[in-house]
Amino acid sequence: MTPEDSDDHAATFSDFYHRERTRLFRFAAVMSPHLDHESAVQEAFVRAWRDWPSISPHARRAWLVKAIRNLLVDQARRLERPSEVTDEVIARSRVLVQRHREAEEWHELTTTLAAIARLPDQLRTALALRFWDFDDHEIADVLGCRRESVRRYVSEARARVSAVVGNPERRARGPRRGKETP
Repeated sequence: MTPEDSDDHAATFSDFYHRERTRLFRFAAVMSPHLDHESAVQEAFVRAWRDWPSISPHARRAWLVKAIRNLLVDQARRLERPSEVTDEVIARSRVLVQRHREAEEWHELTTTLAAIARLPDQLRTALALRFWDFDDHEIADVLGCRRESVRRYVSEARARVSAVVGNPERRARGPRRGKETP
């Protein structure tokens, strides 16, 4: 590696870090609000820094999400007694949202976050990554599945959350974004 390569490495990593850090912190908080998601994200970025030149530029976000998920799984395994994911735990998470002044909005938000937290891992991951503007290819890379499966996971997750939150009029989207299913 030449000094110029090192400068490019630092510049591209810095740009990426500043562009993606908030999104990845929030993703980790949604995935495991009862764990130390902040340290998992920071550790993933440290690992990414070490491997930065060898990570394909188009796969960097997916690489980091996989690293974060693995670190969160490791944390959960080390716990003597895993914490229960409750509405209170989700509501306390300062990374996710700031408390709304309207009690009704706050209740709907915490109910929605609790419903998301209770989704199976694949559905929760697909929904959270879709929310953070990951494309089907990136989500499929993270989940180790086909792109068509990603669309099905997101649709199923939306339907389950809507059923819990009490929004049956909100239908899960069809395979094409923005098109209502009959």
